[in-house]
Parts: sequence; C-alpha cells; structure tokens
Amino acid sequence: MVTQNSRLYCINTIAAISNKGEFFYTVNQGKTNSNTFVFFLIKLVEHLNKIDRNWKSNSLIMVDNAQYHRGALTIEYFEKKGIPVLYLGPYHFKMAPIEMFFSYLKT
Repeated sequence: MVTQNSRLYCINTIAAISNKGEFFYTVNQGKTNSNTFVFFLIKLVEHLNKIDRNWKSNSLIMVDNAQYHRGALTIEYFEKKGIPVLYLGPYHFKMAPIEMFFSYLKT
C-alpha cells in the first residue's frame, strides 16, 4: 500500500509478534499512519480468526503511544471489532516484545 505523501522514498514496517513466536508484518512505502496501521490490523485479525476464532478471549494487542496507535480511526476499529488492547505507558516502547525484533533487524 502506498500512502499519498511527499516521503515516498521511506520504507516502513508494521509488525506483530505472538507469545508463540509467530511473526506478522507488512512493509509499506511511505509514512505509517492510522490508515496503514488499520489496514495491517484488518489483515492481522483476518489471519488470527482463521487460526482460532476465539483468539480474543486469551490474547491482546499491545501497542505503544505512537499517534497512529491512538488515533480515532484505530480506536474505532479496536472498539468495532472488540479487540482487547493494552497501551504501554509513555516512553515505554522498550517493554514491547516487537522492539527486540526491530533491534535485531537494525543490526
């Protein structure tokens, strides 16, 4: 998905990791925003529903305080789909398990 902005040379990754070591990701050209994040969530939820229709009863989505994680579009999607979500505290992004992957990827 290509976003419409002037920074099309940017490549961004949105990723999720499960407590079972499963890794889900998308690579986007352009800036990550609420639209691209919700698109990722739509595909992630579709996949999780195929694996286990009851995944919401024993799982949650953990996100940091990025603006697109707390945007109206994202919150509306979480609420509409009944997705359990946990927001990390301000400046606690290092507590997110996905950050270990990003650290590995950057090295």
